[in-house]
Amino acid sequence: MVGVALGTLAVFLIYYCQRGFIPGDATVYLAAGERLDAGHALYALAPGDRDPGLKPPYWTVPLLSPPLIGVVFRPLALLPWAVGAYIFWAATLASIAIVLAWYFARRPVLASLAVLILVVPLTYEIGVGNVNAILLLLAVLTWRWAVHDREAWAGAATALGIVLKVSPLPIAWWLITQRKWTAVKAGLVAGIVIAGISVLGAGLDAHFTFIQVTRDTATIGPSDLSIAGIAKFVGLAPSIANALPVAMLGAGFVGIVLLRHRPDLAFALAIVTMTLGSPVVNINSYALLLGCLAPWVWRAPSSKVVTPVEPSRPALESSATQSV
Repeated sequence: MVGVALGTLAVFLIYYCQRGFIPGDATVYLAAGERLDAGHALYALAPGDRDPGLKPPYWTVPLLSPPLIGVVFRPLALLPWAVGAYIFWAATLASIAIVLAWYFARRPVLASLAVLILVVPLTYEIGVGNVNAILLLLAVLTWRWAVHDREAWAGAATALGIVLKVSPLPIAWWLITQRKWTAVKAGLVAGIVIAGISVLGAGLDAHFTFIQVTRDTATIGPSDLSIAGIAKFVGLAPSIANALPVAMLGAGFVGIVLLRHRPDLAFALAIVTMTLGSPVVNINSYALLLGCLAPWVWRAPSSKVVTPVEPSRPALESSATQSV
């Protein structure tokens, strides 16, 4: 089955790569780094800036991610041509490869089924060089570290994901509901440090502008493959459809609390919530759902099934004697 899954993925990748090896999302991040290096606004285009390709009404600004990704690309933007974009693309490919290698090594059948189900989103995620690949690896690491006594690392990984793209907030909420206080404290410290780096590299104004961009995106132009976009496609009124991502976030946060005694299910719900609770969901975004498998690849001690031990015959006879 592993061969079928990997073979199917290879076929899809070969077909996809006929368009060329162009990591589109990585070049968007590269353009952000170039604007910062030039002293230009991060969320607006100035004469001479690389055009990342706007797509109204879904996005009317050259970047939808938090400023940190632009800061990360500042040194990469100093490299000639678009080498920096391909370096980042290589990092995203490595992130996906690490997750899949772990999955196939420990749960080959489960991993094969997941790849077959998510082959199209995974193909696009591999091809575009999106930061979601990094978030997937961070999410998987968070689960591993949180349930195997490395909580501080889990908190730091979650903090990095949140400052990179905000969407991993449900994972932070999962850590809180699981009472992983070491992870929470480490995450707060790491988050402050990472946010400070972001402010130093992009300026405070860029962060306030990002808040405005996020609000506009949530209310004006949800993407076609978000739950809001899908709801509009099937005929739901836009005013109701646009509220669905926020409703998904609310329901997910409540569900994580209700499932707190099942850390595996609660974590999987956190991954679903971070994937669907955004107004900007593209086909590659659904590759994040691979993170749902982590609790069944590395079982949490509290979610392991304990097989009852049948009492021995002498014990049964003794019990029967005492009851007479």
